[in-house]
Amino acid sequence: MPNLFQIAVITVGIAIVVVLLVLVRAYSKLRQEYQALTNTLNASNNDIAGLCSAALTVNSRITSSEELLSELSAALAEIQHNSAADPLPSESSETSYSAVIQKVRSGASVNELMHNCGLSRDEAALLIRLHGSSGQS
Repeated sequence: MPNLFQIAVITVGIAIVVVLLVLVRAYSKLRQEYQALTNTLNASNNDIAGLCSAALTVNSRITSSEELLSELSAALAEIQHNSAADPLPSESSETSYSAVIQKVRSGASVNELMHNCGLSRDEAALLIRLHGSSGQS
């Protein structure tokens, strides 16, 4: 018959085995959770890297757009300045235009219009075609 000491040793041995089994199972569960958290962290790091890359691309595009906008704004300001400096044609230029048309109707040649009115050959020829008599060329 086993004595009390042997029963105590067997009981303690069984308790140790049960505790070890519980610890091994808990360790296995913790290891799986650790692996899942590691995978989640890696996926988050990849997402953050992608977002940073996209942010750099957007920043580059915004910078390009701002530069283009500045150039367009400067060009518009220059156009506005030039149009303020060069007002619409006055009545005297309209009168001189009418005088050129009158000369064309009177039979002026391309050379006469070029020398007397300061027109280019193409301008003079066009005015003669538009306003000259049908027999004139």
